[in-house]
Amino acid sequence: MPQEPITATQPRPAVARRRRPVLWQPHQPVFWLWLVLTVPSTVLLLIDIVRRTDSIAGLAAATVLVGAQGAALWLLIRALPRFRRQPLSLRLAALLWGGTFAIMAAGALNSANSDELDRYGLTTLSASISAPLNEDLLRFLGILVVLVLAYGRRITVMDGALYGFLVGAGFELVENLCYALQSTDVAETLRIGVARLLVGFALHALWSAFSGAVLAYCLSRTQRRLGGRWLLMIPAILAPMLMHAAWDSPPLSVIGAVQLLLYLLLYGITLTLFCCAVAWGRRSEFAWYTETTGWSGGRREFARLPRRERRALAATAIAQERDGADPAGTAATGASAAGAAAV
Repeated sequence: MPQEPITATQPRPAVARRRRPVLWQPHQPVFWLWLVLTVPSTVLLLIDIVRRTDSIAGLAAATVLVGAQGAALWLLIRALPRFRRQPLSLRLAALLWGGTFAIMAAGALNSANSDELDRYGLTTLSASISAPLNEDLLRFLGILVVLVLAYGRRITVMDGALYGFLVGAGFELVENLCYALQSTDVAETLRIGVARLLVGFALHALWSAFSGAVLAYCLSRTQRRLGGRWLLMIPAILAPMLMHAAWDSPPLSVIGAVQLLLYLLLYGITLTLFCCAVAWGRRSEFAWYTETTGWSGGRREFARLPRRERRALAATAIAQERDGADPAGTAATGASAAGAAAV
């Protein structure tokens, strides 16, 4: 028989306190991997930015434009329908991976691959071959690293979507800054910055969010001792790579309107995949919520509650999980089983 939902006024059971996952996990080899790769990359990135900067005015203009894009990406993250907040340190870890190691390693690999492809007469296809292979796989590795660090509590699909979005956002912001600093003229810097801001906004973040959602789904099932369904990772990795390759490919038509329609089609597919990942993440988090609190109603019933009450119930679930809820999320009631089926 389903148990009654726990409200914010009810006392929580006395259980052993479980620490919330954070970045500082020196017992985890993956933490040292993150540290060894991001710290030197940060130093090299700062040196590269100084080398590219020809004037303070150009750097200021590029920084303002990248800051505007960062604010837009932050607002998009804030709009995601989440039940719980991911640890700040892990969110910063995802952002730093994308904006330091992934961008620096991808730049070096792209340059090496470009030289090799030029030897075979594939200069025009260099970007569409190198960028998807190097950039998307490096971002995917970063999502995996952060999700492993977050494994101390129940992982949901929304965790993967959010961390993936942040990895891609960090990559995109630093990439746009580097492109803008390539020009020695302030007006040209502004033109490049605005073009990078408006054309293909958040594509790297949206692609990585989709891959992260599928990866988190497989990890969450393994965490609950269910089949991982790892074959889903094939389309999760290939779909962003193929769209990236199509976006960076040479124009498929000399007619500007046709090329614009093709870009809009690719962007529409990207947005569709991202919206599916967010909706999937919402269902996964609601399953976590029902298993944690014993909520016996459905998502529609929960959505009809007053906002203050919804926030109080979600806060109670977060506190329960932090204070010792089973991270494996084993369902023991009918409501819990129903929640697990929704994932």
